[in-house]
Amino acid sequence: MIIGLAVGLAVFSVSGLVALKYRQLKVWSALYWLLAIVGQLFVLPILIIALGVVFAGWGEFEPVFVGFIAVLTAAVSLIKQLQVRSMAASYAERLGIATRADFYFTPGDVWRWLLVLRCRRSGLLVDKHIAYGDLAEQQLDIYRSAAKSELKPILIHIHGGAWVTGKKGQMGRPLIHDMAAAGWLVVDIEYRLGPVHRYPAMIEDVLRAIAWVKTNATAYGGRADFVALTGGSAGGHLTALAGLLKDDDRRDLQHDFADIDTRVQAIAPFYGRYDFLDRFNIINDPKIRQFMVDKVMPSAPVGVGQVLWRQASPIDHVGSHLPPCLVVHGSADCMIDQAEAAAFVDAQQPLSEAPFHFVSVPGAQHAFDLGHCPQADAINKLVLYFLQDCYQRFATSQVD
Repeated sequence: MIIGLAVGLAVFSVSGLVALKYRQLKVWSALYWLLAIVGQLFVLPILIIALGVVFAGWGEFEPVFVGFIAVLTAAVSLIKQLQVRSMAASYAERLGIATRADFYFTPGDVWRWLLVLRCRRSGLLVDKHIAYGDLAEQQLDIYRSAAKSELKPILIHIHGGAWVTGKKGQMGRPLIHDMAAAGWLVVDIEYRLGPVHRYPAMIEDVLRAIAWVKTNATAYGGRADFVALTGGSAGGHLTALAGLLKDDDRRDLQHDFADIDTRVQAIAPFYGRYDFLDRFNIINDPKIRQFMVDKVMPSAPVGVGQVLWRQASPIDHVGSHLPPCLVVHGSADCMIDQAEAAAFVDAQQPLSEAPFHFVSVPGAQHAFDLGHCPQADAINKLVLYFLQDCYQRFATSQVD
């Protein structure tokens, strides 16, 4: 019993610490990701339980030895995550959006790192399953503080799931609750998924949700003239795409609501896919392209079909029109290599007129923000301060 627990803890802990890339893993990437993300999210509970295993098995070589490996790797992983917190604080200081003291952790933070998946905040109102369209998938949840205040800036969160799975309420929960507690109106949306619905259904729904939010925001205490977007993985892709689409492309996708301005004022895409055609050979896997053909896109990327693949790729829309943007990607991502984000950044950064930043999170895995841990909370706090700064600059410009 004890040796089995020790082995399990060691496997999770080592997987969370060792960075293997998709090119190395291929078909094993999903399994490795599951092991690694558990090792990273539950780093503090694993460390504590592993210490307990060492003490409980004291006097027996095997459980103590394996338990010690789990303790050592979990401790190293925890230190690395605390270094991410320090890096985020330094980055915020350089941008002038927060001080290092704003990133000091508290006993409450440690409690969250122990509970990991408990993300609820007191004092929040949640309105669930609100329809933003006529289809069953077109629903959203709204999170807001119960305290009375002026109209709140709005953040729309777009879930991930490879465009074929996922629901609102599953991803980005720590950021959603933290932003709502900080005085934002946060909207968590669902959208149509493949293979039943093919692109551009996903981005059409995102634009429809933005239009609904802008039209109905004041009824929930939101400020319709400031809307920011965020999301991870497929949600990161849709966040970037919705932020980058030019006016003509928007109108083509907004079939029955073309008169509503769906441009947004800031975006923060997490570990997204930016080039569906993989022109830099970063993914370099025929199985991924076949998955996109079979499940996501309406046809293969040849002839007329290639036009849609380009339209779906944020890297094909780069330009000076992008609103303030903070791109986030983990350096150890085994599902979407960080090089994907780096290529997008290289294309967009020289063209940006608004603030544009790229944060590479050392050692962080894909979907590292599914729950509370030191690195996830640090990056979420950085995103919060970035979006707060964007809103303050916007509000000041409106007064001037």
